[in-house]
Amino acid sequence: MADRFDSAESSTAGALSGIRVVDFTANAAGPAATMLLADFGAEVIKIESPGGDSTRRWGAVRLGDEGVTPTFLSMNRNKSSVVLDLKSDPHDRRAVEELIATADVVIESFAPGTADRLGIGYERLSSMRPELVYCSVSGFGQTGPLSVRPGFDMLMQAFCGHMSITGEDGRPSVRNGPSAIDLLTGAFAAFGILTALRSRDATGRGQRVDASLFDTAVYLVSNHLTEYLATDVVPSKFGSHFPLMAPYGIFAGEDREFYLGVSSDQMWQRFTSAANLAIGQDPRFETNAGRLAHRDELDPELTRLFREKPAAYWVELAIGLGVPTSLVHTLDEVAAHPQTRARDLLVDSGVEGVKTVGIPLKLSETPGVALRPAPRLDEHRAVVFADDRFSKEPLS
Repeated sequence: MADRFDSAESSTAGALSGIRVVDFTANAAGPAATMLLADFGAEVIKIESPGGDSTRRWGAVRLGDEGVTPTFLSMNRNKSSVVLDLKSDPHDRRAVEELIATADVVIESFAPGTADRLGIGYERLSSMRPELVYCSVSGFGQTGPLSVRPGFDMLMQAFCGHMSITGEDGRPSVRNGPSAIDLLTGAFAAFGILTALRSRDATGRGQRVDASLFDTAVYLVSNHLTEYLATDVVPSKFGSHFPLMAPYGIFAGEDREFYLGVSSDQMWQRFTSAANLAIGQDPRFETNAGRLAHRDELDPELTRLFREKPAAYWVELAIGLGVPTSLVHTLDEVAAHPQTRARDLLVDSGVEGVKTVGIPLKLSETPGVALRPAPRLDEHRAVVFADDRFSKEPLS
């Protein structure tokens, strides 16, 4: 087995260069974590079952000659793929053990208990290599009465109350568009791994990192949950507006929607004065408390006034006054926006003519680099396992 990749194509001088990660994750949260590590130089070896990561088959869109899906493409760059059958092939199990013997980090997203049955559980591996950092990414975490249940982003949106506060009051619950729970769980897992590696630098010992979609989902409603715990009032749906300030939300101009966020009484006076809106002088709306108390009267009046001019008029006016605002952009507008380009947020995907989202974190001295596209299934077996170390000879 090669100690490290030698080719310039598969290594970087990133801050995490020299860290080897053996990656048993699939779907979204775990791959999001390992792609962050890979973007900053870690060597990530993605171990896939013979069928491959399920996201290779998500959705109807297929890209390039291999037919890769946008989801897989967006979460697996800079990694190497090796197919190993841990369930039924003893030679593959041996190969995994050889690989783990060289690793700094093992990360898995199996249902709790599965890794133990496959012989790659935390207790066994940490007893063999106390310096190993071991990360588990799961739905409900490694402890608690629901730990054995699977978990997915939308399930957690329902389970952890997100849907109960999303959408219009009195109407059916809706899914939050982005899979934010998956991606933030991935970011937390990567943060936990780096924290554990930093601790290992000081103590010489690794530890287990337990990242779960459930914990992330509860964290995301922390302010709402804290308000409930303080008031005993259960928050409910509030549509496209914000319950703590007014006017603060989505409005419609003559042609399209825009966001306006008036976050102080001074902003309210500046905006209504510049726009020649008489309601700025209405004593009911003078303070934020008053505007909230009279929101049922304020919002219809603003809706009528905003419909009189294009959304861009109101956005440009608010920008000039320092009031937070934006058009409600579609994704094609986001992709074409100069700010997206200025932040290097679109990079080559490896599929001709297709871009994918770049690295959402900038470091001045050791920036992340998108070097390689998401791997083909089993693309890097020959690189990871040298011929003289990986054979089908009988095990002793």
